[in-house]
Amino acid sequence: MKVNYSAQLMEESAFRHLNHLERSGYRADYDEFHSLADPIYELPEDDREIAFEKVNRLFFLERLKLGDHVLRALEAVGLIPKRRRTVRKSALEVAQKTEPEEPENQEGVQEEQASGEEAEESQTAVAETDGEGELEDDDEKDNEIAYDLAREFEERIKEVTVKRAINKVDEGSNVLNRVSGNPLIEMRVLASRFSNPEEAQELDAFLIHELMHAKDMVDPEFDYEDAFIPGNPSVKNLITARFRLLWNMYVDSRLARMGVVSVLPKEARYREFDNFYRKIPEKQRKGIFEGLWKTEKLTHEELLSMATDLDTLMSKYVDPGEMTDEDKDYIHLQGSPCPLCKFPTYNWVDDPESICDEMVIEAIQIDFPDWESRDGGCDRCIEVYELRAGVG
Repeated sequence: MKVNYSAQLMEESAFRHLNHLERSGYRADYDEFHSLADPIYELPEDDREIAFEKVNRLFFLERLKLGDHVLRALEAVGLIPKRRRTVRKSALEVAQKTEPEEPENQEGVQEEQASGEEAEESQTAVAETDGEGELEDDDEKDNEIAYDLAREFEERIKEVTVKRAINKVDEGSNVLNRVSGNPLIEMRVLASRFSNPEEAQELDAFLIHELMHAKDMVDPEFDYEDAFIPGNPSVKNLITARFRLLWNMYVDSRLARMGVVSVLPKEARYREFDNFYRKIPEKQRKGIFEGLWKTEKLTHEELLSMATDLDTLMSKYVDPGEMTDEDKDYIHLQGSPCPLCKFPTYNWVDDPESICDEMVIEAIQIDFPDWESRDGGCDRCIEVYELRAGVG
């Protein structure tokens, strides 16, 4: 697997990281960078861009090891097997196997980690083996990182491209060429995430979380597809937000079972879930969350169905004896349509009869004879009928 980094990401990340080190009192890398970068200004203008890119790549990949964050994240989610240490013996030592060992001729055992190899243009992960499972030693492959054979998917990600995000909204991952069977992961990350070594765990958690989404997108069992979401823009945004929350929960719960730190712990995800589904009675709400958290396998279609239809979500995780279908009908979630104006409603009045004058209820039922107080309504509609009844 080839891992590429955009020139813009390497430049800004290295710049921010070096400046942070310099402000913290560690000037060695900062001074070395400027000793290489400053003379570039003496070159012809047309040659400067390439020269700066080489220096930025050198520091991003080799001096500061910032690319290792991405490799560790790929390992953590199982998109590439974990790097291992391997034992390699010299040809002289192999030739002396049948002869008495002499201390002065013993060259010893060389142990090295594959991640130490240089990467000029990109970092590449390749799984190779011989009959004994040992890694090849090939001078022509100085840009490759060797791995064990164990892989979770038959599909091989051919390339990962990490680019600089403009802002937090721009951050995230996507998988290109999924249909063609030659998938490529494209990830956008804020360069500022690479700036502080003390925040490395937060960076790793972000990368792992996003790559778990990418892993799902290439997993045949998850069966991801670009689904069409019907409805007006408000409804689409609401369903998209719920789907994102449920997918994030699915990602975080699996990482928790793997013992891997994610961007948000379980308690924080519950607070987020509670905000979206607080109209569901507390007992059932907690049961749904725990049920989702413990589910080991979900598909894209299941997540989207649960985000679109409350009944689908509740039928999967709420015991039929706990709530009747009629009870479910009177759960007023954020974004559900108001029974009066039919617009998506974020500020519900759940039981107008308990807070409104009787004339307000009568005014509503004149226009909507089948409406009952427990059907609720949006705060704007209730306010309009209060004005009509002369009690507003």
